[in-house]
This record gives sequence, structure tokens and C-alpha cells, in this order.
Amino acid sequence: MKKENRALGILLLTAAIWGFAFTAQKTGADRVPVFTFGAWRYIAGAAALYLITLPLRRKKGLPALDKKAVLPGMLLGTVLFCAANLQQLGVALIGPGKCGFLTTLYVVLVPVLWKLLFGKKTSAGTWLALPLAVLALYLLCGTGESLTPTRGDLLALGGSVFWALHILFTDRYTGKYEAIDLCTVQFFWCGLMDLFFALALENVPVRDVLAVWPELLYLSVLSTAGGYTLQTIGQRDAKPAHAAIVLSMESVFSVLGGAVFLGERMRPAGYVGCAVMLAAVLISQLSGMKEGLDTDV
Repeated sequence: MKKENRALGILLLTAAIWGFAFTAQKTGADRVPVFTFGAWRYIAGAAALYLITLPLRRKKGLPALDKKAVLPGMLLGTVLFCAANLQQLGVALIGPGKCGFLTTLYVVLVPVLWKLLFGKKTSAGTWLALPLAVLALYLLCGTGESLTPTRGDLLALGGSVFWALHILFTDRYTGKYEAIDLCTVQFFWCGLMDLFFALALENVPVRDVLAVWPELLYLSVLSTAGGYTLQTIGQRDAKPAHAAIVLSMESVFSVLGGAVFLGERMRPAGYVGCAVMLAAVLISQLSGMKEGLDTDV
């Protein structure tokens, strides 16, 4: 029990790091376009992850990089590219708090897509969580008179779909390849794709990039490399469903970060929507845990 409590504490720290990352994404997006920002973030994140995990590789007697993980890592990196950039575009338009909760929808979508794409068993609570998630989307995205999502809402929701797909593809490969190799390759590949589009579409002065170095440092080292490492350590001693519930607190920290650091405020209905979305996530996860399903897929 002590080991699991410690593991859940580590995962809560991970959720906080990822939640506050939305604030860093927002302030970074105000100065640097999406692809340039992503290129610096993920290439630096890949380098940091490699250096952080290098002692672990040596301890396990692993090679510097398993070449067999390159192709699946590139596939994961492509999905990550879509998810991360849609999220980055969304957070620039609607702010960290709202974007954080819309992104959380991926927790409900994962078991649904798991059922639809692969025919796997899904907990009853997932289907109960779906209408709650739709209600939450109305409260978060609606104007109060009609359901009229903004462009930023749609971008964040699109990112949520790709985050769910990213989890499904990750599940298909983590049992076959070393997780550290997959993450290192996918971060680097995602960064290279961002770099290609940045060079083709964006012309960003170096001074603008240097102006957001604190945000890039936080996102590359703490959120990308550090967050993954902490998640790996925490999930060794935590049950998957418990881990997913704790990690879903990322959305709560995104709202807190937006309020504290940016003075962000939502309509009262928006906060109700946040609570309903969190309830949908918890119902989906707790139901799977009760029925003995692996709700993390």
C-alpha cells in the first residue's frame, strides 16, 4: 500500500506538470507560431529524454537505441504531431483551462475507440460517461443559447481524438519494443516534422524564440522528458485504472494554471462543464476498474 500511495503521489505530480504545461503553451503561442514552437519543444525534449534515461539503458544493458523501434516510433510521432499541434492551436485561441478539459475527453474516447476499432470489451460506465461528456462539451463550448463551438474548441476536440488514437497505437507497440526507445524516436520525429513545416511556412526571428525560452525549457525538459519519466516510475507500482484517474487531474491543474498565472476566467456554465467532464472521466475509469477491465487499454 505504501508503494502504491507513493506511486500515486508521483503520478499526481506528473498531472500537475502536464496541467500547468497548458499555461506555458498559451504564453508561448502568443509569441511563436505553432510549428516553430513544436520543433524546439520536441527536438529538445527528445534530447533531454535520451540523456535522462541513458543511465537506465546502461543499467539494463540496453543498446543506445533499438533500431527496430524506429518505424513504429515514427508512426507514433506522426500521430503525436497531429495531436500536439491541434492542441497548441486550440490553447492559443481558447486558453489553457478550457483546452485542458476538452483534451481530457480522450480518456472517455479511448475505450470507445477500443471497442469500435478492435472489438474489445468496454465497461458499461464508458457508455454512461459518453452522454455526460456530450453535456460537458455543450457547457464548455456552447454560447448558452445554442451549441456553437468556436474554431479553438474544434481544434482542441480534434486534438483529443488524436490523443486517444495515440494511446491506442502506443498500446499496440509497447509490448513489442522498449518504451523509452519509442518515446525518444516519436519525440524526435514529431520535432522534425514540425521543423519541416516551420521552415516551409513560418519565418520566425531568433529573438522571438529566445523570448519564450522559459516556456520551451519547461515543456521540453519538465513536461516532455520529465513527465514521461515520472509517469513510467509511478505506473510501476500503481494499478492502471488508479493511474488513469490520477493523471486525469491534469485538466484540473490546467484550469488552476490559467487562473493563477493568466487571470483566466470562464463563464459559470464553463466551470459546471469542467465538473461534468471530470465526472464523466471518473465514471469511465471507476466502472472499468470495478468490472476488472484495463481502462487504460
